[in-house]
Amino acid sequence: MGDSSYGDIFRGAYATLHGGRSEEFADASERSPGKTLEVYLARTRSESLGMMRKHLLAAEPPSALLKAHQLLIDLLSNAAIADEALAEQVRAYQCGQFHESLTQSDHLQELVVSSQRMDRELIAEIRGLPDASRSELGIDV
Repeated sequence: MGDSSYGDIFRGAYATLHGGRSEEFADASERSPGKTLEVYLARTRSESLGMMRKHLLAAEPPSALLKAHQLLIDLLSNAAIADEALAEQVRAYQCGQFHESLTQSDHLQELVVSSQRMDRELIAEIRGLPDASRSELGIDV
């Protein structure tokens, strides 16, 4: 896999984490009749996160990007866990299990703080790359 292919995967994974989707990896399945929008969005986000994580795990990053590569994989994993924690919190709240909802909320907060830390670390890692490495990958900061 060449650097430009890896750059596409890297940028697509980062965009997926931040609410965007790389069109070349957008394989979202259609919303099934009778499925709520909430279920559809959760499923498609989960599929996108999983697909991008799978692409990154299969890719061989340039040596300069090993740390950023691992951080991005960790961020994708964390995002999937956070999405599930949010779903659990909402389910508990809807069922009147307020103590469980608060417990899930605390867990979710820990995941969000962890993701913020990793995201800042990833940005710092990318900014610290030599210009040539960022340029090869199509990353401009």
